[in-house]
Amino acid sequence: MAPIALRDYQQQLLADLRAALKIHRRVCAVMPTGAGKGQTIGAIVQGAAGKGRRMLLLAHRAELIEQLSGTVRAWGLEPDVIAPGLRLQGRQVAVGSVQTVARRLGQLSAPDLIIQDEAHHLVAGNAWGRIIEAWPDALLIGKTATPERLDGKGLGVEAGGYFEALVLGPSAAWLVEQGWLARPKVFSWPGARNSKLRRRMGEFDLEQAARAYGGRAAIGDAVSHYQRRLHPGTAICFCCTIEHAEQMAAAFRAAGIRAASVSGGTPAEERKRLIAGLGTGEVEVLTSCMIISEGTDIPSVGGAILMRPTASLSLYLQMVGRALRPAFGKQEAVILDHVGNAHRHGLPTDEREWNLAGRRRREGVSIPIKDCPVCFCSCPSAAQVCPDCGHLFLADERDEQRHGLQQLDGELVEVTGSARHRPQAQQQRPQRRHPAAGCRTFEQLLQREQERGYKPGWARHVWAARHHNKANSSTL
Repeated sequence: MAPIALRDYQQQLLADLRAALKIHRRVCAVMPTGAGKGQTIGAIVQGAAGKGRRMLLLAHRAELIEQLSGTVRAWGLEPDVIAPGLRLQGRQVAVGSVQTVARRLGQLSAPDLIIQDEAHHLVAGNAWGRIIEAWPDALLIGKTATPERLDGKGLGVEAGGYFEALVLGPSAAWLVEQGWLARPKVFSWPGARNSKLRRRMGEFDLEQAARAYGGRAAIGDAVSHYQRRLHPGTAICFCCTIEHAEQMAAAFRAAGIRAASVSGGTPAEERKRLIAGLGTGEVEVLTSCMIISEGTDIPSVGGAILMRPTASLSLYLQMVGRALRPAFGKQEAVILDHVGNAHRHGLPTDEREWNLAGRRRREGVSIPIKDCPVCFCSCPSAAQVCPDCGHLFLADERDEQRHGLQQLDGELVEVTGSARHRPQAQQQRPQRRHPAAGCRTFEQLLQREQERGYKPGWARHVWAARHHNKANSSTL
């Protein structure tokens, strides 16, 4: 079997992890969704096996157990699988669900190393915590894309957690720039952040949210945006409840789109078939209530549709991260955020300072982002140039962005300010996409000119106009 080649940043993460384990016994390693977390786990297992250590790999769902087992086999080791109906063979590596392992603590041999997948679930007192406390002498490695609990609390000892050190892999922004992740293109509705949704234990009331975003207008809006922004690309649609997910799937099917819904009640083989269908095109839109927001190995999809509001930065990044896996011919990942999550938490590529202490939740604070008036692409509020179409934000446009004057009602955009959703009768006609949208170089403009049959010289004219505007803006 040919050895698996790790990327440079994966090798660096392993080196940093080994250095941290020389000082600390419990270390959490952070890698964005899609960065190859599974391959680094496989390398850790192979290295520890070579030193004769017994290992226990933990996850919390059947799909993740199967995924981890496959990773271990790909690295040349056969694991024991701790699951009902299976007998243990005493192998060096065991993979098990947290729930099953917690019930069998007295029957299992003590591991030298525990690897906890999706480590943001690890909390003192829950099933994950009981396993860690059962073997206090074991080394602990946690792997996660978001090293904080869903309520924003930290995973470190000082926050009541277990980890003593944090090892950071590359940021999502760096991975996008290097081509390891697809560039996210986010569209959002700013008014959604001001919706009067109740909260329970810090999170939005999903039953109420399902009623708010399950109406005919909201569902129809989601379908029409998918048709205009994403189709024929595939998408995952994140919903509030199982019923909401089924409603969304039915609406997509009624519009002639191949759609299906999955939930925890969907038989495992059927769920696996539908998820695989995203990769073959058999399924164009897969709706779900939480079941595929993290961990599960999802084929590359064109984008994500957010119909589930969340107060959790961690959950938001898990959801949008499902769409960031690159693929041949995929230029970007389109995020259609109908519930204002981007305004609550920022862009997926925003730089974030993770730490084990957690962060204080800032109630009612919106992230300063804006939209391009030409192509509606979301941008950081300080951006001078649209990253999609190259539009230059001039001083008067920046003033309008701050006051929310660029929002088109009924159209997903990202703006600052407190623009409100007005009645349907007052809605404006959406602006047409600029012919040069998406062309960042002169060569791309020339290609667009040829593809669309524009008059010779169109590309040169657009390119010259951009540079003229740039020169003028520098004098404002």
